[in-house]
Amino acid sequence: MNTCRRICVHSTGKFVIVSNRGHQSIAIFRVAPNSGKLRQIGFFHTRGETPRHFQFDSSGQYLVVANQDTDTIAVFSFNLSSGEMKYTGNEYRVPSPNFVCCCTIQPSNVEREIIMPRHEVTIGSEVNVDDFLISSKKNPLKDSYHNELQAELDAAREEIENLRKKLGASL
Repeated sequence: MNTCRRICVHSTGKFVIVSNRGHQSIAIFRVAPNSGKLRQIGFFHTRGETPRHFQFDSSGQYLVVANQDTDTIAVFSFNLSSGEMKYTGNEYRVPSPNFVCCCTIQPSNVEREIIMPRHEVTIGSEVNVDDFLISSKKNPLKDSYHNELQAELDAAREEIENLRKKLGASL
């Protein structure tokens, strides 16, 4: 059985994006400028099961999908001209993700974008894994989770920095 979890309009107003649970896909439609009618662009597999939530980054060029039943968050590039999306190869293990929030923080006066499940993390000027673990009553094995989360956070920060360098080099 296929069910819809989320529908949103891209910030450009040119596309409608829909998560399709059961089919494990994101459906993308182009909005006709004069009539507002929708034309199907395509269905794109989410690289996991039960796409519960998705969110664009602030540029609108990356789509982050929370696949609840495979415990993953997958990142896709989004073509602003065609409306097609492609898997970037970036995937993160997150226990049962059900919401994605893209937010901008400014540690040391340098703008960085991070992606974290909104219901689990309080965003401040720095993301501190210890604060996350202390506030979470679900993790009785703090030390082992701390090391795993810290490694994933460090890898994500490095990956974001590499993407920024690639984007800067291509401009």
